[in-house]
Amino acid sequence: MQQLRTFCAVVEEMSFRRAAERLYMAQASVSQQIAALEQYYGVTLFSRPGRRCSVTPEGRALYDWAMEVLTILDTIPQKLTDMRCLAEGQLAIGASTLAGSYLLPPVIRRFKEIYPHIRLSVQTGYGYEMVERVRTKNVDLALVGENLNWTADTMLDFRPVATDRMSLVVWPGHPWCGRAMVEPLELTKGDVFIHSRPGSAMRSMVEKFFHRENISISTLLELGNHETIKRAVEEHVGISLISSISIQSELKNNQLVEVPMARLESIRRNFVLVSLRHQEDSYAELAFIELLTGMIPDAASFSCAD
Repeated sequence: MQQLRTFCAVVEEMSFRRAAERLYMAQASVSQQIAALEQYYGVTLFSRPGRRCSVTPEGRALYDWAMEVLTILDTIPQKLTDMRCLAEGQLAIGASTLAGSYLLPPVIRRFKEIYPHIRLSVQTGYGYEMVERVRTKNVDLALVGENLNWTADTMLDFRPVATDRMSLVVWPGHPWCGRAMVEPLELTKGDVFIHSRPGSAMRSMVEKFFHRENISISTLLELGNHETIKRAVEEHVGISLISSISIQSELKNNQLVEVPMARLESIRRNFVLVSLRHQEDSYAELAFIELLTGMIPDAASFSCAD
C-alpha cells in the first residue's frame, strides 16, 4: 500500500524529487519503491528520457486502479466509526410466520425510526428454515418458536424472548361467552373444531393438550394459518385453540372472545432469538436485540419469559 501511495504521488507531481518532498522521503527511497512496484508487476511505469518523467500506459492504468483501492482504504476508519454509531451497516432478520406476523412489525418500525441508515431485511418462513439460515449465515438473527430439536444444536445460541400460550376463541354471542370456565371434554360436543395445518407448531401444542386430556375430536376442520382460522371463527364456522399473541387485535375490537379453559394455561412455549454461538454480535445486532427485548413485553398482553 505504501508503494502504491508513493507511485500515485510521483504521477501527480510528475517528478520523483517533488514526490519525495511531498512525502517527506529521500528521493532514493522513492526510486526504490517505484522499482519494487515495476519488478512486482513486471511492467515499466515511467519512461525517463533525460530529466523528464512521463507515465507509461501501464503506469496510467495502475494509477487509476491504485486510486480506487486507496480511496476505499482511506474510508475504512470513518466507516467503522459510522458502524459503531449505527450510521451505517446492514442487518438480516429471519422469523417464523407467527413471529414475523405478530411480534416483529412494531419492533421493525421502531428500529427503522431510530436507525434509518441501517439496511434491514426480514425473511419469514418455517421456524426450522430460519434456524438453518442462521447456521449458514444467510441471516444474522432469527426469531422463532422454541423447538427442543433445535436447542440442542451446539453451533447456535437460543435466547428466550417471550412466552406464547394457547387461547380458546369463539365468536361474540357464542353460548360459551361469559362462562367462568370450559372443560376440555366440551370441545368434543357441538361446534366444529378448527385445527391448524399438520406439522405446524400450533398444531403440535394443541395435540399435546388433547393427549394430556385424553380427548378425541371427530368434527374438525383444518385450515392453513392463523389469519384464516380467526376469520373462520368470526364467521361462526367453528371454534379453535390458537396462539394468544395472534388474537390481541381481534379481542380488542370485539371480533373474537377468549373463553377460559381448564388446564389450558399449562400449554406454553418460548419464542427464542437464534444467533451463531462464539460470534460477537455486531453493533446493529446488539441494538436490535436491546430494542426487541424492550418492546415485546409491551406489544401484547401475553406473558413474557423470565
